[in-house]
Amino acid sequence: MNESREKLHEGVPVLRGRYRLKVSRDGMCAYLEPVDKNISPPEEEALSELREFLKTQGIVYGLLESPVWEGDRLILARGEEPIPGKDGYLELLVKPREEKDDQLKVDLRERGLVQCVREGQELARLHPPTPGVPGQDVFGGTVPASPGKEFQVKTNDFVSFDPKEGLFRAKKAGVFEATPSELKIHPRYRLEGDLGWETGNIRFFGEKLIIGGNVKRGFKLYAEGDIEIEGNVEDEAEVEVKGNLVIKGLVFGEAARVVVEGEAEIGAVEYATVKVGKNLVVKDYLLQARVQVAGNIICTEGIGAIVGGEVEAEGSIFLQTAGSRAQVSTWLKAGYPTRLFKRLEELKMKLLLLEEEKRPLVKVLKSSLNRLKEDPSPEKVKACEKLGEKLKNLLSEEEKLRKEKKALLARIKEMTHQKVVKVLKRAFVGVKIQIGLRTFTVAEELPAGTFCLPKEQIRFIPERR
Repeated sequence: MNESREKLHEGVPVLRGRYRLKVSRDGMCAYLEPVDKNISPPEEEALSELREFLKTQGIVYGLLESPVWEGDRLILARGEEPIPGKDGYLELLVKPREEKDDQLKVDLRERGLVQCVREGQELARLHPPTPGVPGQDVFGGTVPASPGKEFQVKTNDFVSFDPKEGLFRAKKAGVFEATPSELKIHPRYRLEGDLGWETGNIRFFGEKLIIGGNVKRGFKLYAEGDIEIEGNVEDEAEVEVKGNLVIKGLVFGEAARVVVEGEAEIGAVEYATVKVGKNLVVKDYLLQARVQVAGNIICTEGIGAIVGGEVEAEGSIFLQTAGSRAQVSTWLKAGYPTRLFKRLEELKMKLLLLEEEKRPLVKVLKSSLNRLKEDPSPEKVKACEKLGEKLKNLLSEEEKLRKEKKALLARIKEMTHQKVVKVLKRAFVGVKIQIGLRTFTVAEELPAGTFCLPKEQIRFIPERR
């Protein structure tokens, strides 16, 4: 068989020696080659006879009903080329965030170039290579296909792979970094430079994110872990952190907003709004800021001043200087659970509205009862009963609200126990001190000392020299 095919590769004389029958070395093509360029093409009858001869030579696959000239060759049969297998590839399942506004334009602040993922989230799918489809030569033999290549993917310790599903998943929440052949998760991540137009808004789900620059004007940062910002937080920027927060620079601007559920340390605040779920340490000063803190406020380093604005702490306030020589209106509230005071104001308003609703009702009911003495008809009796029932319901609601108010006042009083505003240098005229429900306005400049609430009135105790 090999000898016969070797002859076909070299060429076998056919059609009375006018042509040579050849098969390509790869066995994929059988053709006639004229021995003389001036020889006329073979007749159909001769080709029909030749087809039977081809079968005797083992050429049985891909026979053409109408042979085709290609250059000086007359193609009689063609094999079927194998289809190579496809290489394996990686399909990313984490798509870049691209939120749009009402005009269907891309919001560049939502570019999401710092992409974060949650623990267990599917990151990518590894598609295996395919084996390919075998071909067939003119002898009917199988021509194997070359299989696709395996795709190699590198990962770090925070990415898992399930070979059964072909899925890569995040072992921990963090910043997702993907290259064409590498997947990484960074639970702790440092962003060099600013959070701004180059990054877009950031939603961080890892352990800690460090921003080497500023949070630029109008951009947003949301984090479920800890955040450290080495620069400033500019006007109209929003920072919301469920963990702890460190801002080494300045938070400034009336529209700047910082909300922290854990501990916070901030360089300085000017005109901005800051809400902290635990303690707040200010490394320099607060200027015309709106601050609400569920723990203590400590502003004893650097300038150590709180000037202007409203500063509320459920705990105590410690600072160097309160107010300024310019007598800027400054309100410091210690022992001030904001949520409870808000509810107290709601109760006062509801009681006031009930009183306004009750007063005319009592007047009408008295008048109706007087008329009932003159005309005790069933209709008048029913009308009086209806008014009485309505008044009874109002009184019941009023009693309920008064009980809640009394309990709330007792709770606030309990929470203000031992809460103080301690000034290490001086308190200037115009500063308003509030501890719990009591207030005190500084009428003359006071030296270092402590404002406390020993017996239902705020008392200032100077520091002993």
